[in-house]
Order: sequence, then C-alpha cells, then structure tokens
Amino acid sequence: MKAAERLRAGVIGVGYLGRFHVEKYHALPEVDLVAVVDTDLDRACEVAGRYGAQAYASHLEALPELDVVSVVVPSDQHYAVAADCLNAKVHTLIEKPMTATLEEAKALIDLAQRNELCLAVGHLERFNPAVLAIRERVQKPMFIEVHRLSPFKQRGTEVNVVLDLMIHDIDIVLAMVP
Repeated sequence: MKAAERLRAGVIGVGYLGRFHVEKYHALPEVDLVAVVDTDLDRACEVAGRYGAQAYASHLEALPELDVVSVVVPSDQHYAVAADCLNAKVHTLIEKPMTATLEEAKALIDLAQRNELCLAVGHLERFNPAVLAIRERVQKPMFIEVHRLSPFKQRGTEVNVVLDLMIHDIDIVLAMVP
C-alpha cells in the first residue's frame, strides 16, 4: 500500500475504552495513528508516546491531521465532539451510545450524509463469539430474554442505563431478528 493511501487516524478520549481504540488503530497495517487527544494532556502524552503519535489536549487542534477518528469521550459529550469531527470532514466512529437524544443522532447522520462521510457507532457485542454462536443455532427467535450481571462502574453514569448498557442488548436483538 502506498503511503498516500494510508489512513491517518486519531482517538479522542484515551481513558479505559479509548486505549483499546489506540491499540487497534496502531495494529492496522494500512493506518497511521497520528493523534491521541485527551483533556488530560499528561494522559494523552503518555499514550501517544507509547505509540508514536502526537498528543493533543483539544480535538479541534488534531482534526486537520485526520482522515478517521474514534470518539471515546464521556457519553454526554458525544454529540458536540462528533459534530466537530464531521464538520472537519473526518470519518467518525462514536462509542455507544451515539448521542443522548434522537434529535442529536439524526443531526449527526444528516451531517455525515451532507459531507459524504462514514459515521458509525461502536456496537460490538453483536460480534462477540458467544452471540455469533447463538445466531448460528437460533434462526428465527420468537422470544428473547436477557439478563445482565456485571459490577457497577462509575463510568457511564452521565447517561441512563438503557443508553449505557441495554443498548447492547437491543443491538443484539436487532442483529438476530431479520
């Protein structure tokens, strides 16, 4: 692959989940991880230094350097940060939940379409090996009952439990039911 064809990637928000995005971009042979952004500049510098990227405290400074970005900030900031990315003509992956309201989600979709950009949400549980195994065995589910047992984490409390956790269950159901 020619250097001109490589994607320039960045991650905005390098707390617990954002570090996974950094690792994944860094491991992709067709991608150059060029920007790591966090409001905690020391954290951004530490992560960026480990992967040979530039650290930024503001996503607005990093956007001109990017083709693609992951938005991994607190959920209540998703809309504002993603809108900035799309306005800067950067393809955008947002961690779930996409936004706090349907109106915000529709506005981001419209912005992506107008700018001819990819906009995606990190609904990854549908690719969980356990879910894939169930999908192979259950063709047309008539009833789906879901139980979730996990420790409470302070992260994610800026949005309700439906947007933070149940969205995974809803996405799995949507993936299973044709």
